[in-house]
Amino acid sequence: MAEERIITINLRKRLIEKARWKRKRAAIKVLREMLERRLKKKVKIDKSINEKIHGSGKVYSRLRIKLEKMDDETFLAKLVS
Repeated sequence: MAEERIITINLRKRLIEKARWKRKRAAIKVLREMLERRLKKKVKIDKSINEKIHGSGKVYSRLRIKLEKMDDETFLAKLVS
C-alpha cells in the first residue's frame, strides 16, 4: 500500500513580498521548496496543481495537497478537490 498524506500549504506568507506579475511562477517554486524541505525527498508536482495556479486570474493563498509515495526517493503531489 502506498504511503499517502494530505497537507495544507499556506503560500501567502511567501508570495506577499513578490511582485504581482511574478507570483504564479514563484508559487510553483515555493510549493516545491516547501514540500521538499518537509519531506526530505524529491517531489513531482501533478498537472492539476499547475492548472489551478496558472488557470485562474489569481494565486490562491492556501492549497490542500495529497502526497503519494511513488518510490523510495520520490513523492507525487496532487490537488485535493
